[in-house]
Amino acid sequence: MTPITNTTEVSPVAAAMEVAAAEKMLRDMAYVLKLARRVKAEMSAEQAPEKAIVARAWERALVA
Repeated sequence: MTPITNTTEVSPVAAAMEVAAAEKMLRDMAYVLKLARRVKAEMSAEQAPEKAIVARAWERALVA
């Protein structure tokens, strides 16, 4: 039996185009992840409860 092999030759230009496309995709993904990180930080900052400034118990009684 003769083994079946399909060897496709890729030109250097086609290989370079594939590499360029992969690099562009990776840059786009890095940008999306950076934006997602920024949005997550903004959302968590909005959800953080603000701490009330309370000095002493007897001062709270006078204010209330």
